[in-house]
Amino acid sequence: MTKRFAGTLIAALMIAGSVLAQASQPFSSFRHDSSQPVEIASDRLGVSQQAQTAEFIGNVEVLQGALTLRADQMLVSYDQGTGDIRQMVATGNVLLSSGTEAAEGQSADYNVETGFLEMQGDVLLTQGQSALSAQSMRINLNEGTGEFAGRVRTVFVPQSQ
Repeated sequence: MTKRFAGTLIAALMIAGSVLAQASQPFSSFRHDSSQPVEIASDRLGVSQQAQTAEFIGNVEVLQGALTLRADQMLVSYDQGTGDIRQMVATGNVLLSSGTEAAEGQSADYNVETGFLEMQGDVLLTQGQSALSAQSMRINLNEGTGEFAGRVRTVFVPQSQ
């Protein structure tokens, strides 16, 4: 009985080690490179020079390097002097993807200058076959770190499967 318990414990520790190795590399393909150009496509565009904003409406798709951000609507704040994008606030069916990783939620606030992205509303992050869900997610695209809040649930699939 003791040998069987020891064997089970060793197997559990090996699986946990595999899960931790996988979990230590989340956001590995979500890379922020502010030197890359930002390309935005949508069905409609409204611009306010006074507010220094552009509102993209309908089938919004933003590309920057390997990152793709999609949403129903997006409000972009920019620097009037340089034209550099400061912030993007996406609402409705938000999807951020890059490589084998994808995150979806109801809204996202992406600060281009700092590289922080905050997503709210039934957030689901997938990495290969593994998944993590929460009410909110905050990731640092520069460092590849993140934090999840609001009844966090995870499913880790070992890479050997």
